[in-house]
Amino acid sequence: MPERLSLPEHPSDTERLFRTFAEAMSQIVWMSEGHAETVYFNPAWHTFTGLPANLLGASAWNAAMHPEDVAEARAAWGKAKAEGFSCEFEARLRREDGTYRWHHLRSVPMTHPDGSVRFWMGSATDIHEQKHVQRQATQGAGTRGIMETRFELLAEAAGLGIWSCDLVQETVECNATYRVQHGLPAEGLVTMDMVRRRIHPDDLLRMNQAVRRAIEEKLGYESRFRVLLGEGEKFPAQAQWLHTAGHVFLDEHGRPQRLEGMTRDITAERRLEESLRQTLIEKNESLQTLELVNAVGQALAAELQLDKLVQGATDVGTQLSKAAFGAFFYNVLNERGESYMLYSLSGASREAFSRFPMPRSTRVFAPTFKGEGIIRSDDITKDPRYGDNAPNQGMPPGHLPVRSYLAVPVTSRSGEVIGGLFFGHPSPGVFSEREERLVAGLAAQIAVAMDNARLFQRAQEAITSRDTFLSIASHELRTPITSMKMQAHLMRRRLASGDPAAVSRETVTKLVDQTERSIGRLSRLVEDMLDISRIATGHLYMQLEPVNLSELTHDVVERFEQQLKEAGHTIEMHLTPGIVGRWDRDRLDQVLTNLLTNVLKYAPGSPVKVTVLEAGAIAILEVQDRGPGISPEHHHRVFERFERLVDANQSSGLGLGLHIVKHIVEAHEGTIRLRSAVGEGASFLVELPIAGPQSKPR
Repeated sequence: MPERLSLPEHPSDTERLFRTFAEAMSQIVWMSEGHAETVYFNPAWHTFTGLPANLLGASAWNAAMHPEDVAEARAAWGKAKAEGFSCEFEARLRREDGTYRWHHLRSVPMTHPDGSVRFWMGSATDIHEQKHVQRQATQGAGTRGIMETRFELLAEAAGLGIWSCDLVQETVECNATYRVQHGLPAEGLVTMDMVRRRIHPDDLLRMNQAVRRAIEEKLGYESRFRVLLGEGEKFPAQAQWLHTAGHVFLDEHGRPQRLEGMTRDITAERRLEESLRQTLIEKNESLQTLELVNAVGQALAAELQLDKLVQGATDVGTQLSKAAFGAFFYNVLNERGESYMLYSLSGASREAFSRFPMPRSTRVFAPTFKGEGIIRSDDITKDPRYGDNAPNQGMPPGHLPVRSYLAVPVTSRSGEVIGGLFFGHPSPGVFSEREERLVAGLAAQIAVAMDNARLFQRAQEAITSRDTFLSIASHELRTPITSMKMQAHLMRRRLASGDPAAVSRETVTKLVDQTERSIGRLSRLVEDMLDISRIATGHLYMQLEPVNLSELTHDVVERFEQQLKEAGHTIEMHLTPGIVGRWDRDRLDQVLTNLLTNVLKYAPGSPVKVTVLEAGAIAILEVQDRGPGISPEHHHRVFERFERLVDANQSSGLGLGLHIVKHIVEAHEGTIRLRSAVGEGASFLVELPIAGPQSKPR
């Protein structure tokens, strides 16, 4: 029956692979383009024919094929090309020494998924000895004795099964080779039913139809089929391919009497074809998979929304690995800079995981989260690392069933472990080296994409911060500038009108005081902006020297005393004398100044308590008020850039003071904490190592 072999779409790679495979074959092999024009012969062709390598197409066939066989060959190829199915015929090919030898030629179309022919794969098998035997059989038909014995010897030597089927008695006379080919007893009667039982069930109907058609039309017939050798054996372990050709002989009344012919074993040829086809398919699958991974990588790299990116990566990983379900556990940073873990799922609902805690660094999970390498297990329940953790000692009740297990770390270009891809299947032995390689390649693509997404997110945050800064700064800078402009404009008008009071001592003094306050406010804003720039670039300057913390605190509070009293504050100080540390005096002055300014802004009229004490190698500075307080869920916000927990109209400033304080304290290798609740005031607690920072100050 004509055949068509369909392969995935990768023309150039498929043809190149075919040629590579054909180079190593001793059998003549060729390849023709979709229109059946031969464009390639393997080395076996050139060795046999002696024709030059540049002679291709019809010219090569005309030079090699016997002139008497050319017409039949053209007819067979023309029909195959028109119908798009395989063809086979016999023809004589000219050997290099000038002699012709019979060959069995077979050409099979390799098609695109849409059914159109991509190219033809052909082969030629030398059957010269078999043809000689067949000729002897024809010449010696009806003759016994020496000719018959010689014929049988030649048939046995050529590996041909000779048979004659009595169509009336349904018995079969055959030689030993035929019995071996069909797995029949070495001796005894052979019936047509015995032969039928040996034919593969998938080929039996086609064989019966071919025989029936030959009998009805009184013609010859030809077919390829499989036989099953050994009782109870299943295909394909003991299946052999046979090629049979026969002819119907009639009695004196013109009725079909017997069917005679020959059978040869073509298992090696079929296996060679199947091996080549499978190799081509696997190669194309690999190319398709590679293209899919690359396409996925490009798609992931273009996706800058982290949640969409990780979900898409998990879905693709589950598809590539053939897993029943997959998960991607990954680390993200919250607005406080703290790392925590999120996850995406594929092939399972979130409810399947919601009852269980995030994976911990158990013996099974640890290598992935630490980036130590890939884990692939045919049955994770038999892994010695599995089941060590209390209280379940294995899979917790209700968890998705996992036998096959594949875990791949996702590591950034800097070496940071971003997270891990985990895939599972309830059946054992699902994941092979192929799936491992695919997911490892995907993990590398994910790492690059996540790095890009993080950079994009940081860029977006930087743009947002810039816009926020410009908005706040423009408002805050405008206020003192506007005040000075108004004072200057008023003074100019009074001078222009000749008002003698405009130049009085009292008026000038008031103007100078107002101008100095505006300049002071501008200076603080500029200094804050400069400090933010230094912090962002990692160059917050520090001049370390011995500093008496209690004396410094007393001086700063005394400087604020009048301002605090005018705002209705009472001041209470508890300063332990003699606490001297290696710090930056001006920076600590800045810390205390910002903390007291914060009291003036957000806790007007409340009592203020300032404490300095020593706890071992740590100096503690605390500024406490009895203002409205801050809800615990907002504690982290007070140290962020541009954060003001009240409306901008209620308080001036850039929202940078406490952010700068935090960085100054951390530059001293200290800590600052907020203790507060709504209605209970606020307390800022600064802890500084008395020995000062141990790292080199910047």
